[in-house]
Amino acid sequence: MAGSDVVIVGGGIIGAACAYELARSGASVTLLERDELAAGASGRNIGFFGLPWDPVLDPMATSSLQMYLEVTADPPVPVHFDREPIGTLAIAIDEDDAAMVRDEAAAAGRAGLRAERLDAAGLKELEPEVTSDVSEAWLFHEGRRVDPGALTLALAELARRAGATIRHHLPGRRLLSRGETVTGVVTDDGVIECDTVVLAAGPWSTGLLRPLGIHIPVRGARGWLIQLSPPRPLLSHWVEGSARTLWRREVEPVTAGEFSEGVARDDIGAVIQPSPDGTIVAGTSREPALAWSAEDLHVARAVAGCAIRLLPALADAPVLGTWAGIRPMSPDERPFIGWLRHGLFAATGHGSEGVILGGGTAVLVRAMVQGREPPLDPTPFDPLRFG
Repeated sequence: MAGSDVVIVGGGIIGAACAYELARSGASVTLLERDELAAGASGRNIGFFGLPWDPVLDPMATSSLQMYLEVTADPPVPVHFDREPIGTLAIAIDEDDAAMVRDEAAAAGRAGLRAERLDAAGLKELEPEVTSDVSEAWLFHEGRRVDPGALTLALAELARRAGATIRHHLPGRRLLSRGETVTGVVTDDGVIECDTVVLAAGPWSTGLLRPLGIHIPVRGARGWLIQLSPPRPLLSHWVEGSARTLWRREVEPVTAGEFSEGVARDDIGAVIQPSPDGTIVAGTSREPALAWSAEDLHVARAVAGCAIRLLPALADAPVLGTWAGIRPMSPDERPFIGWLRHGLFAATGHGSEGVILGGGTAVLVRAMVQGREPPLDPTPFDPLRFG
C-alpha cells in the first residue's frame, strides 16, 4: 500500500479531528478504523460539551469549542451543536451531596465559569418538572448539546476533502519498527509505511503497544445511556444528580420503571439531556468493561431509576432503547498525548471527555507532530508520566 506522512489508528472523535487538522495543514494522512467511524464511545455518549473546571484542560477544551463552532457553521453532514450553552442544573439530594455540589461550584468559579445557587422558588421557576425533594440546587451556565457521532463523521469528511484517506473496517494489526523507530502499520490489506503513527484507538491502543514493550495505563469503562420518549417537553437544561446519594431513598416501581425496578445502586448517577428532537437521554456510568459486548443491562436500569428520582415525570415515558460505549480512562483523568518513541505518538485516554477535548487534542497533535511550538503546555499529558 502507498505510504503516508501520518497514519492515524482509530476513527473516533480524536482520530477524526487529528486527521482533519493534519490534512488541512498539508500532511498526507491515512486514517484506519476497525469498524465504522464513531462506532465506539464517540458515537455512544450523551453528547455533552462544557468547559471543564480543571484549569489544565480548559485551554484544550476552548480550542475544541473554536473548532466545532467553525465546523458546524457549515458542516458537510448535518450536525447539531448548540451555538450557545443551555446550562446545567446540578441537584443535591442531601447535605453530604450539597457539600459536593458547592465544591463543584467553587471549582467552576476558579475556572472563570458562572454558577449560582437556586432557592426552591428559583428551581421551580427554572425547571418545574424537577423534583422538589432536594437539599440544594445550582445552575451552572455551561453545557451544550452535540451529536458526537455526526460531529465525528463531519470531521472525517472534511479530512477526506483535504486529501486524507479514510479506511473503514481495516484495523491496524501491528506496528512496524526498525530499531527504536516505528515505521508503519500492518493491516489486512498490507503494510502502510509512514513517518508517524498517531495512536488514537482508545482502550485498544494498549494491545498495539504491548509487543513493543510500551505500557500506558488506559482502561476501558462502560458508559450506559437510555433514551426515553416523554409525552411533552420536560426540560430546557441539562440536569445532573450525584452518583453517591440518588439511590438512598426508595424508588417506587414505575413504567420506565418496569425497566428500573429491583435495581438499587448508590454508586450510579444520572445526567439528563433534553434532546432537540423532544426525547430525553439519560446516562451515565463508569463500569469496568471486561468485553466489547455489554455484560448486562443492570447499570442501564439503575440509570433509569436515578433519572426518575430527579425527574418524576419520566416514570411513564416509554423506553426507546439503551446503548453503551467503552471510554478509555486514565488514572488521573487527563489524556495521554505525546511521543512514545520516534515515529509513534499517543492520543488516547480521554475518558468521558473525548468530545470536549477532541478538537484541542488535534491542534496539539498537529503542532507536536510537525515540530511546531505547542499551543499549550503538553507536560501534563505526557503518555509516559506513570513510568
